[in-house]
Amino acid sequence: MRTNRLMNRRLGLTAVLLVLGVVLGFGAPGLGKGRLFVIVAKSESDMNFVRVFEAAKTEAEAFGDRMVLVGGKGKAHFRIQDEEVRNVLAQKPDGLAISVLHSRFLAENSFKLVRAAEVPVVTFDSDFTEEYQSLRAGYIGTDNEELGRELARQTQRLRPEGGMVAIMTGGLDDTNLNDRIRGVIVQFDFDAPGSRWTLLSRSPIPCRDNYDEALRQLKALLDDESVSVIISVGWWAQMTEGYEPLVRQYRRSMSRADKILAFAGAHPTQRKLFAKRLSHVNIGLDFEAMGRLAYKNLSALADGGTVPSRTFTPMRIYSQDCLYTPAR
Repeated sequence: MRTNRLMNRRLGLTAVLLVLGVVLGFGAPGLGKGRLFVIVAKSESDMNFVRVFEAAKTEAEAFGDRMVLVGGKGKAHFRIQDEEVRNVLAQKPDGLAISVLHSRFLAENSFKLVRAAEVPVVTFDSDFTEEYQSLRAGYIGTDNEELGRELARQTQRLRPEGGMVAIMTGGLDDTNLNDRIRGVIVQFDFDAPGSRWTLLSRSPIPCRDNYDEALRQLKALLDDESVSVIISVGWWAQMTEGYEPLVRQYRRSMSRADKILAFAGAHPTQRKLFAKRLSHVNIGLDFEAMGRLAYKNLSALADGGTVPSRTFTPMRIYSQDCLYTPAR
């Protein structure tokens, strides 16, 4: 009987200590601090940013922290993004990861409040332009200039004889897209003596994140006999229902490399189009890695640590000659 009473006392004491440990935050292994971190997307409607968020959220929850997604729904716009940053500051976040739409506008508006609140910041996917990079501790994502160079390299491999190059883009203020365009231009070296490559004068052609407009622009370029290469530094036209029926009409010219189609992005929809030989090049970005690293770096900063100025995530290259045999 005495042994039973002693055992019951010990069990009761153990239970009290466990409860006390959980309340004080040191009882269960892996228990986090309940911190709040934020992913600021260009748009919450963009599936790629949802992928970043889901990966970051999974990582945060594994350590007892929280992750929220903001940025506004529908078409991306820098004023909406700026307002979303202002609004989320009311929740007193422990860190913020942002894909930048317009560096100067953010710097002159919401990021004055971010800095005053001393909220740790990293960028992902799209960095601040160089003059505003003091606003963040580090960048996580694709080496966007190298992505642009690789789009150009694959084109040069598929069509060594040269030709006229058209560049399609989203918004003209997006840092990551402009870095990709710069990479394309550097690799082609259009102004080099004896260059076989020329740049279409109206490049880059912006669709301003309007997918249907991107498809209309693509059709005009496919119909332009002077254009040999179409490089899109994003996925816009390929994410429309009209892409496949449109491009199928140009299969013979694609097979002969009279028209080369190269796209940034390798979303499952884009990979299906590639598998059908409806693009020559797709270069995939690792958005899940961006999300995991966004949480890891914000957590380190919230703990008073430091992070690398740049952390590049891997790319995956899909490239083919699009040989086509018409059905008899």
